[in-house]
Amino acid sequence: MSVDWIKVWLMLAGLLPALTMADDTVIAVIVSAQPNFSVSVAASELAPVYWRKKLYDNRGKPLHPANLSTDHPLRLHFSQQVLHSSPRSQVGYWNELYFHGVQPPFTVESQEAMIRYVAYTESAIGYIDACKLDERVHPVLWVTATRVVSEPPNLRCNAAPL
Repeated sequence: MSVDWIKVWLMLAGLLPALTMADDTVIAVIVSAQPNFSVSVAASELAPVYWRKKLYDNRGKPLHPANLSTDHPLRLHFSQQVLHSSPRSQVGYWNELYFHGVQPPFTVESQEAMIRYVAYTESAIGYIDACKLDERVHPVLWVTATRVVSEPPNLRCNAAPL
C-alpha cells in the first residue's frame, strides 16, 4: 500500500485529522481592531492565556480567549503548536479547572464566528487562518507549521475562482 493510500485511509478513519489542513497554512492570532477593545500578547504569553493561567492583560482587564470547536483542523494545529497537546487530551485538565471555578476558553463553531467574537468582545483573543483576515481584527502573532512568531510570514493565499 502506498503512503498516499495509507494517509487517505487514516484520514477517513478519523485517525489523521491534521491532514485536512495544508502544511503551509498559517494561523493568525487575532485581537479586535477597535483600539479600546484590543489587547497585546507576547508569544511567550499565548499558552498561559489559553491554559487560563494568565487571566488578565497588562491593563488589568480580564482576557477572553476563544477556541474553534475540538474537531476543527485549525484548533488541532493551534493546540499542537501552542499548547503541545491535542484538544481531546485537554478534557481532563478542563474538567479539573471547571471544578475549581475556572472556565475554559469560549468555543465558536467557525472562523467567521471567531472574527465576530474577537472583534466585538473587549480583551478577546482568538485565531483564524491568516488568509481570512479582514479589517475587523488585527493579527498579533502567527502560528506556522513549526513555531509561533511575531513577524508576519509569507502567506500563500489562493484567490477564489471567478
